[in-house]
Amino acid sequence: MAKTINEQLSEFIVGLRYEDIPKDVIAHLKDVMLDNFGCGLFGSTTPWMDIYRRVLMERTDRKEASIWGTDLKSSVIAAMMINGSSINSFELDDTHTDGIIHVGTGVLGCVTSFAEMMETVTGKEFLTAAALAYEISCRVAAPVGMEIAHKGFNNTASTCCFGSTAAVSKFLNLDVQQTKHAMGIAGNWAGGLQAVQFNSMAKRIVPSRSSEGAILGGLLAKEGFTGIEDVFENEFGGFYHCFSDHVYDKERICGDLGSRWELLGIGLKYYSTCRSKHTTIGGLQKFMKEHPDVTPDDIEKITVHTTSITQKYALQNQEITSVTAAQLSHPYVCAVTILEGNAFIEQFTEEKLRDPKILDFMKKVEVVADEEIENLPRPLRYTVKIDISIKDGRTFHIREEYPKGHPKNPFTREELIWKFKQLAGRAFPDEKRLDEIIKTEQDLENVEKIGDFIGLLTKQNG
Repeated sequence: MAKTINEQLSEFIVGLRYEDIPKDVIAHLKDVMLDNFGCGLFGSTTPWMDIYRRVLMERTDRKEASIWGTDLKSSVIAAMMINGSSINSFELDDTHTDGIIHVGTGVLGCVTSFAEMMETVTGKEFLTAAALAYEISCRVAAPVGMEIAHKGFNNTASTCCFGSTAAVSKFLNLDVQQTKHAMGIAGNWAGGLQAVQFNSMAKRIVPSRSSEGAILGGLLAKEGFTGIEDVFENEFGGFYHCFSDHVYDKERICGDLGSRWELLGIGLKYYSTCRSKHTTIGGLQKFMKEHPDVTPDDIEKITVHTTSITQKYALQNQEITSVTAAQLSHPYVCAVTILEGNAFIEQFTEEKLRDPKILDFMKKVEVVADEEIENLPRPLRYTVKIDISIKDGRTFHIREEYPKGHPKNPFTREELIWKFKQLAGRAFPDEKRLDEIIKTEQDLENVEKIGDFIGLLTKQNG
């Protein structure tokens, strides 16, 4: 009898050793996590995270894990939810292209908080569990990213609970049977609504919350509690039946475990917006650089051709009622890129939302669903075609395929460090502290106790 997806993944989770992970995978994982830590430290300074942190911490007196950017500790579940949400709090976190998931916000808060609670986790053990968390999340999401999104579910919250469960199971040293049950328990936390994307602060907290199921699933399975053993394939209420009408590729999920690493497909963000806008930003920046004679006033119209799912997020100026909405709005992003040359943290403030120049320029932008782009292979899902019409009658045509930070258009080392310092510096305006975090994180395999590194992310060591 063929093994289930859960069984194959669980065997991989239990059997993986640090020595089995290729060096290029570890290197990429470290870079992705460093970027995630920077996003999380910046996120810890935002007003919505202040509210979330206060509300969660008021409901527990446990001191199991640290809250990044503060001198506070809370329960492992509260710390996981707060730190994970901080990563997602300003649209700067990583993206796996095919899965359409922000992996770090889904798993890293859980991995760090649980490891700190365990107290004895080494750097190598942490890296092994983190590799599993990122890899399993990507494998579960990769075949059905577009299907989950079109169904109206939040991709990250729907899939990353399984990656987090892999890490928790590894930390607890569960056997294959226990790991299967942990996955089958955690799957009940999968979910989250796409409608959260548009205006609410709730968008910031949805992606990480499903990892509560990972923590409880692992702890319960260790005590003999049972879960859904065929959680992925079950015809009545299994994961792929619910979230994708039973459309998935088992080989993409389970094939070549240990030799093909899906996490290498995780890219980083260079702009503070939904990833689907980044090729548009890059294309417009190139245009303005190549045509310095063209001013914003010279532009009559910009038409962006993209996928249907991206077109759904093309919020117009009357709909820009929050920073969240602006970060999801193609017209807003086009306006600030043309007017200010960038779409980073400075372009998304309450003051900017009311800037008449930005709001007026947004009226020049049209976003259309393009059938050609819709039918491209999924690795090309960020492709855009941009038509820029000038008042003197000229029209320029731009095509951009890979956003800055994508594995096929990666950051330089300098850009990675620059972004980390720009973000983490909001929490710790101390160059030496930032350099110490970078140095230690890039050498995690030699850290004897992971809590020592996590301490660098808090004000307790300040």
